[in-house]
Amino acid sequence: MAMPLAAHRFTVDEYHRMGQAGVFHEDDRVELIDGQVVEMSPIGPRHAACVDRLNRHLSQRVSDRAIVRVQTPVVRGRHAAPNDILG
Repeated sequence: MAMPLAAHRFTVDEYHRMGQAGVFHEDDRVELIDGQVVEMSPIGPRHAACVDRLNRHLSQRVSDRAIVRVQTPVVRGRHAAPNDILG
């Protein structure tokens, strides 16, 4: 009979400490998603072009009523930090 795997959901604080301790290489593209460290694929030219077009469109739509942030760090609760830069 196989033993079930035990998984640990990392917190944002643990994720940042791993980055500070050098667990990740500076070129690693990783994000914390629902407590799991996930390797992200590199941004290609099609992705970058789409992001640029969406940013231009949204910025024009909201004008001075809001700031449109593109691919910047955000912490979404205790177990998620997509696009977060490790310090």
